[in-house]
Amino acid sequence: MTQPSKAGPVILTLFALPFLGGGLLFLYAQVVSRQNFKTTDLVAGAAMASFFVLMGGGLIFASSKGYGLLKKLAALQEANPLSPWLWRADWASRRAESQNKKSYITAWIAAAFCNLITLPVLFGALPKLLQASDPRALILLGFNSFGVILFVYALRATIRHERFGNTYFEFDSLPFSPGERVSGRIHLRFETQAAHGIDLRLSCVRRVVIGSGKNSTTNKIVLWQADKNIPSGAVGPGPLGRAIPVDFTLPAENLVTDHNNLNDQILWLLHAQADVPGVDYSDDFELPIFRTAASPQPTGESQSDAGTAVTGFGFAIARSSYADEGAVPQPVRMKVVVSMHDGGIEFYFPAFRTPGRALVLLLVSVIFSGAVYALVSSRVPFLFTIFFVLSDLFVICGFFHVAFGSARIGVGNGEILSRRGVLGTGTTRRTPFSEVASIIPVGSMQQAGSADNSVYAIRMLTKGGKKFTLADEISSREEARWVVSQIETLAGLKLDTHVEVDLPLGVPAQPVQMRSAGQTVRVQASASSLASFVSFAISGAMVLALFAWHGKWIFAGVPRVRRTSAAVAAPHANPVARRVFSGPLTDADVERVLALPAQAQAEELLERAIGHDMRALELFNQQVDGWTSKVHLSDRMRQLEQRSQYSKDLRVRLAHADISLALDGWQKNETAADLLIERARTDSHYRSAAVYFLGMLAGRGVDYDRIHKVVLDYARNDKDPGVRQWAVEGLRFLGKDEVLDELYVAFTEDPSMNVRDRAGCNISDCGIFTRKQRMRMVPKLVNLAAQQSTSPQMRNWCFMALQEITDENLPTDAGAWSRWYAEHGAEKMTEFERLEWWQVRGDE
Repeated sequence: MTQPSKAGPVILTLFALPFLGGGLLFLYAQVVSRQNFKTTDLVAGAAMASFFVLMGGGLIFASSKGYGLLKKLAALQEANPLSPWLWRADWASRRAESQNKKSYITAWIAAAFCNLITLPVLFGALPKLLQASDPRALILLGFNSFGVILFVYALRATIRHERFGNTYFEFDSLPFSPGERVSGRIHLRFETQAAHGIDLRLSCVRRVVIGSGKNSTTNKIVLWQADKNIPSGAVGPGPLGRAIPVDFTLPAENLVTDHNNLNDQILWLLHAQADVPGVDYSDDFELPIFRTAASPQPTGESQSDAGTAVTGFGFAIARSSYADEGAVPQPVRMKVVVSMHDGGIEFYFPAFRTPGRALVLLLVSVIFSGAVYALVSSRVPFLFTIFFVLSDLFVICGFFHVAFGSARIGVGNGEILSRRGVLGTGTTRRTPFSEVASIIPVGSMQQAGSADNSVYAIRMLTKGGKKFTLADEISSREEARWVVSQIETLAGLKLDTHVEVDLPLGVPAQPVQMRSAGQTVRVQASASSLASFVSFAISGAMVLALFAWHGKWIFAGVPRVRRTSAAVAAPHANPVARRVFSGPLTDADVERVLALPAQAQAEELLERAIGHDMRALELFNQQVDGWTSKVHLSDRMRQLEQRSQYSKDLRVRLAHADISLALDGWQKNETAADLLIERARTDSHYRSAAVYFLGMLAGRGVDYDRIHKVVLDYARNDKDPGVRQWAVEGLRFLGKDEVLDELYVAFTEDPSMNVRDRAGCNISDCGIFTRKQRMRMVPKLVNLAAQQSTSPQMRNWCFMALQEITDENLPTDAGAWSRWYAEHGAEKMTEFERLEWWQVRGDE
């Protein structure tokens, strides 16, 4: 295997030295001569010098780091020449790291560079323009707004990263192969509600680089795509808190991952997104799709059919995979309005179908208009001004078309009627079915990036060779294909929903894989991924000093929320109004409730029990075993499950364990214990959930001693911190003094701070321990807080636990707590001993 050349890093370093040296000299000159400059000029000069210093230093760092990465890649290729899925570290460990993992760093780099360029201009020119009341100051402010926009974008990206964590997609198999299933779990922090579930999209994408050097552009062509929506209730526990299940089936004839030609690559991308309050969740992962000896083999006919079209003008047309042919299910969410009209069916595409594109065009038109105003005011040559005026008019027309354009397609009475225009204008075209050759969904080439920015149109081809666009600006690929399938069915045409993409000159219609059929596809690691990694490395040198204080101000003042297992157990439910009952359960209520379906029974009885209706709790305990696998996690049930685990009554907390087991289909018997123990041993993906439910079973008296040993072993010895964390969560249901001591060991000794955090919460407030049991832990916590070797984080958690155990609000000082315990500890213990066993600190 060829080793990477050192020429590239050396040339890049030599290229960067003038930037670094010139920037340092300029910065030194500014410091030495600072008395000769105004403050604004000094700041502007220092910012410009810093820009060159950071650029030069970053390029030198990138050249060194990039060479090291290339050497590692060469070693991996040499060690695994026939297994390209082992050439990436994350793939080799059966996972795909999020492509957006470091996007916030890239965003900060862009914001830093932009502001280092624009701020010196702003500080240097704006005061003079304002003093002269020159309206061009508005143009200057608009120019500098890009820096503000990039700063806000970087801030949102940082918040998204902090909110959802370092997400990754865990594979069920390696590699994935065409004709088989793509399955696994997306692991993330997801402490929020997703009213519409999580949208998943698996795409086979052809990435094409057009042009070269500075004139090159990268575009994406979707060859195959499948969408799914995962309801919030299907999201399970995971190492980072939550795990989104993924399961797609690949057609056997699809292409495989191919990075051999960096100008024409095949990628398999998994996109996940969810609309949630605040910053939305969005992630992208590249998956290893390769053929192995055991993979289903494609048929040559199917391979040759896809992507082989050329227009009459010689322009290539890329076609999507053969798998796109046939009936298309109606998408769940559509923007097209379908109605019966004049004896047929009408498809109406309203205005504002792509608001994001409309906003971009509006901003561009504002910028061009400002430039035109500045040119007119400056009296530049007439032809130059005319060019900008015409460009501005072109952009404005595009904005009106995208924002206010609508389209209608009517199918019926033997003809297709179409009308497109702005604000409802336009003439109606009538085309008899007999003249229609085909209806085609046409997609635009996407600009490279994680966002799906492509739009689709519906095109009609007549038998006379003419083409007419029936509708455009359709944001959903599946929506465009569905409308085409409906029109073809109504018009009696052959059902074919292949998506076509018009390609520029010089781009072949077929990917390299299909043009070299019968040859072994050699896959190399993508240089783009290496470049991404290098850019992430550059960010450390470039923006650490500039934005470290931003991180301090943004995050230092954020208060620490109360530690609850809700944060790691489930996303919040959709808002559901709490029911208020007129009184305790009556005989008539019992008769009525028992006649209800299992779901309604469980929800009403649990909600009454949370309100301390003891008869409802008694009836709940009688009925709960019969609800196993008959109840589901509705929005109300999710809310009740969260409320019940923080009740002031341990009997209600035990009801929480009962309903959790019923929701997951587990009976409270030794058979369930055997199955869960075996599942934990053999199924690494379910192990976290298994140890959690085992703790609930033991807490309800099922095979306590055996389960205690099993869960404790996972809590202490499992290599996965996620499994240890959920084992610690399971221990909180066991309710004995010895378990509190075991939780204390996890709190003080586990290498994972997440595990320690949950252990501390379970000692102080969560689970089914009594108040006097928790009070016994006070001396240990006071001593731990007093030790100088205790970290500040652990000391803070100690004080938080002490406050929750004792209800005392003392200063965060170990000495104060030690004195309080010596003077009032026995008194507090006596107070707790007088309580009923089930009376604990809680929310309601």
